[in-house]
Amino acid sequence: MPSVYRRILGGELDRLPASLRRFHDIEAPWAGVSMARVERGATWLHRFVAAAGGLPPAREQCPLRLDIVPCVRWGRQGESWRRDFGGFILESFQWAQNGLLMESFGWLSMAFHLRVEPPRLILEVAGVRCAGVPLPRLLAPGGTGVEEGSENGVSFVATATAPLLGMVARYSGCLTEEPQTLPRRGGS
Repeated sequence: MPSVYRRILGGELDRLPASLRRFHDIEAPWAGVSMARVERGATWLHRFVAAAGGLPPAREQCPLRLDIVPCVRWGRQGESWRRDFGGFILESFQWAQNGLLMESFGWLSMAFHLRVEPPRLILEVAGVRCAGVPLPRLLAPGGTGVEEGSENGVSFVATATAPLLGMVARYSGCLTEEPQTLPRRGGS
C-alpha cells in the first residue's frame, strides 16, 4: 500500500528532492538521526504549556533519533512516528484522511494541509481535536512544519504554537537516514 504522504500528495511527492521523497514514501521502517536544537518560549507560561503538551525540553544540542514504522492502528493504515530526543520520547500516529495528514498524540489529534514548494514540504495545521471534539481555532494549539530535502538529508523546523502565547516550542535539525541492517541468521 502507498505511504501516507503518497496517498495525500500523489504525484506532487515526486517534485521533492530524493532525500525528502525517501523520507515520506516509505513502505518499510525508516530510521534517521540528527543533532537537534530544541527551543521553548521565553516565559514560565510558555514552558508550562510546552511541558503540559508533552513537548521536549529546551536544549541547544540534543541527539534525536526518529523511527517511522508503517502499521495499522484503530483500523487505519498509517505510520507510527517515535522521536527520541536524548531520552525524551515523543510518539504519534499519522494517517491520511480526506486529503489531510492526520496526526494523533494521545488525546490530541491534529489535521495538516500539505503543500509542496520544491525543495520544501510545508505542513500547516488545519484543525485540532481533543478526545474527538473539534476545538475552536481561538482555543486550539497550532503550528507549522517545514522540511527541506538536500544531499545531506532532510532539514526540518517544527513549531508548536498556542493561542495568545505564540511559539511555545520549536525543534530543528537535519535528519540523515540510518542504513537498515538485516538481522543475521544462523551462527557468526
